[in-house]
This record gives sequence, C-alpha cells and structure tokens, in this order.
Amino acid sequence: MTYNQFFNEPIKNIYILYGDSFLANKCIEHIKQKLNINNEYDISKFDSENFSVDALIESCEQVSFFAKSRMVIVKNISKINESEKNKFLNYSKNTNPNCVIILLDSLMTSVFDFLKVEKVNLNLPDYELESLVKKMVEKKGKLINKDALGSLILYCQKNINRIELEICKLNAYCKDKNTITIEDVNDIVPLSDEIVVFELTKALGEKEEEKSLKVLSKLMGNVEQNNKLFSLMSSTFQRMFFCVVSKNMNDNELANKFSVKEYAVKKLREQSKNFSAKQLKNIVYEFCEVEFMVKNGLMTLENALVYVVEFILNN
Repeated sequence: MTYNQFFNEPIKNIYILYGDSFLANKCIEHIKQKLNINNEYDISKFDSENFSVDALIESCEQVSFFAKSRMVIVKNISKINESEKNKFLNYSKNTNPNCVIILLDSLMTSVFDFLKVEKVNLNLPDYELESLVKKMVEKKGKLINKDALGSLILYCQKNINRIELEICKLNAYCKDKNTITIEDVNDIVPLSDEIVVFELTKALGEKEEEKSLKVLSKLMGNVEQNNKLFSLMSSTFQRMFFCVVSKNMNDNELANKFSVKEYAVKKLREQSKNFSAKQLKNIVYEFCEVEFMVKNGLMTLENALVYVVEFILNN
C-alpha cells in the first residue's frame, strides 16, 4: 500500500510503516483521529530498550482509559528471535479488535516481514515528493521554482523532517520575496557530508581534476573531519563496487543492505557508470592499503586523502 492509498482505506489492526518518519507521523495522526484517541494514556510505545512480545500483547489487551480504542507503537527494533516471532505471529491472527498496532521501520530492515499484515510504503516516488514539498512551501505563502525544488530535496536527502525545517528557514530568509530560487537554497540549506562526497565522487568519475581537488580542500579540516571524510569516501566506493557486481539485487534490497534510503542507491548506481568494475575494485583495494598505512603511522590523513584522489584521477 502506498502513502496516498493509506488515507482511503479503512483502519486495520496491524500496520508496518516503512520509510520516512515524517510521513509515519502523519499516518499515526490519521489513525488517532479515526479512532478518536486524544489522550496519551491510550497509547503505549515500545523501542529496543523495553520491547518484548509479552509486554506488547499485555499492552494490547489493556482496557482503554478515555477512548473505545487504544494504540501500540513499536519502533527501532533491529532484530527479534524465533520464539518471539512465533508468539507475535500467533497473536497477529487474533488481536484485540479495539487496539491498533503500528510497527515503524524507518530503515526498512524488514525485521517484521514474517507478519502477514498490511505494509505501507512511505518512500514517495519523486513526483509525489516534489508535489508534497511544493504544497509545504505554498502553506508558507511562497512559491518555489523547479531548480530550487530539486536542490532542496537533494540537499536534504529526501528527509521530509529536514525539508520542513529548511522550508521554515527559507521562508524567513525570503520574507520579501514571493518565489524561492536556487540561489536562496544554496545560501541557506547546508549540504550534508554525504551529498558533498557524492559531488566529489562525480568530479572524480568525470576526471575533473581541478574541481575534485577544490571540493576536497573544502572538505578537509581537523583530524576528526579528515577521518570521517576518508571513511565516507571509502564506504562510497565500496558500495559503488557492490552495486556494479550485484546485478541481481534491486535498489530496495541494496538500500536494506547498506542501511540507506533508495535515493542513495540510485546515486551510487548513477555515479558507478563512470567507472569499470575493475577500476572500482582497484580503488577499494587502494583505500584498504592506504588505511593500513595511516593506522601504522606511515602516512598522515591529509596526505592519504590527496593520494587517493590522485590515484582515482589517474586510474
């Protein structure tokens, strides 16, 4: 079931909500309204610290305080043992009809896939996400042009919570303007390290030496920054190599494996086209060799970063 379909369907007893947390909260609010749940006493929440199937079942069977129905929300569960799975599976076939169980899976880890229940995919296709962001901007009394819209979504890595925050900042910044432009987005919205590394990777793949070294110099800083940058670059090329050699895996499967969103896999696939499988294999191997030298005091992090960039440009 898609996000938009969810709002046109009758309420069910168990949901698995995959993907964006902003949209998951919208779904939860919709269920609360439909069930007339207005008090937190009628909502139980579980995470990795307090979750057990026995505790969940006990909570589901409680009598509601202020409403006819109650809600149980489970999030941040990375694994569940076979005994708990069987117990949960059995209970899912005969749940309390006055309780709705919501299982949040923001990283799409598929930990609850053993349940034969309704799944709601909260990862919007690009055109739906663009439409949603336009409406968010319009609620602030503004318009946004196409280039600005694309950059805003890219810079925020399709994270709608962050997009909402950046729209608030852009609205204040553009208080005397009707339309948000790409210049406004570039002035206000910070690029995440991952996005800048994608920019560096793109420049390296296109053999743009001057741009590559310019982006690298912007990213380099203290030891902690350089260590993080080296790690991000190394993992990016490892993932690109895996994308190339894992032709039988789709974007969703790779996103689950890497614990990233599907858009990141699309970027990896796009940028891997600038390299052959052999080149990527050699680059991954070189990162390992350089990391060994850094850890053994044979090369500084600054020199290591410049070295791997020059290696990629010349191979």
